Amino acid sequence: MTRLFKKAKFLSAAALVALTASQQISAATITFGGQAATDDSGKTSVNVNSNNTINTISDGFFVETFDVATAIPGLPSANDTSYNVTNKSTGCAINSPLLVQPSATNVLNVRSGSERNVAAAPAGNDTCYAYTTPDTVDTPSFVDIDYTDFLTNIGSIEASLAGSSIDYLGFYWGSIDTYNTFEFYSDNTLVKSIAGEEILNLLGGVEGDKESDKSNVYVNIDFTIDEAFNRLRVVSSGIAGEFDNIVVGLTKRDVPAPTGLAFLGLGLMGLALRKKLQK
Repeated sequence: MTRLFKKAKFLSAAALVALTASQQISAATITFGGQAATDDSGKTSVNVNSNNTINTISDGFFVETFDVATAIPGLPSANDTSYNVTNKSTGCAINSPLLVQPSATNVLNVRSGSERNVAAAPAGNDTCYAYTTPDTVDTPSFVDIDYTDFLTNIGSIEASLAGSSIDYLGFYWGSIDTYNTFEFYSDNTLVKSIAGEEILNLLGGVEGDKESDKSNVYVNIDFTIDEAFNRLRVVSSGIAGEFDNIVVGLTKRDVPAPTGLAFLGLGLMGLALRKKLQK
């Protein structure tokens, strides 16, 4: 199902932006870029296959694409269709064993395609994706994606991963808006947050642009052990916050050469900036 983008050129030389606390090795590192997804979903992490599959569970990377077709063999797959949109969600489902908790009814939806004043598929994405809508416009609503049970039970599925925490998370953020924020929690403690306005300012993107690589971005976050999180919160106070291809990496996996070096080996041109993430 390989397809090149119709209009938006994929950033093969995507801006590589590191945000770290100055002189502090304990800070999380954020990079922008990934690979073109060959399953028609736009962009995905370099830590999974380009068609959003994984080779084995023991690799320690897991992907949620919101598509039934890419459920991970060997994992109990919920195939939860309760957030699907009538007549808009063929083949869609939450297909990994995660606890999803919207703050109100209809805050979370899973679908394919775009609809004016409802949601815009991330650039190049012709498959299923998730999006948030506020219960009341201008009043923040959120969706929690909780990995606690997943981390507790992964050892019973793959013994080598027992006792893991999450030290990598990647996601495809579509048509970024200033009213969208991703927050990362360790239980009830906020570890880090990333605001849409921050990324748009760094990359020179335009809010709500449905095609540009500067506002349809694959975001990679590498956490240190003391920043390990178990709950992701997507917050929005506007029409929609669209996201797809969520990839997590566990600490007990076999770690290859640093991703940053792999990017440089491919000729990625880096733009570095040091600053603290929002708290």
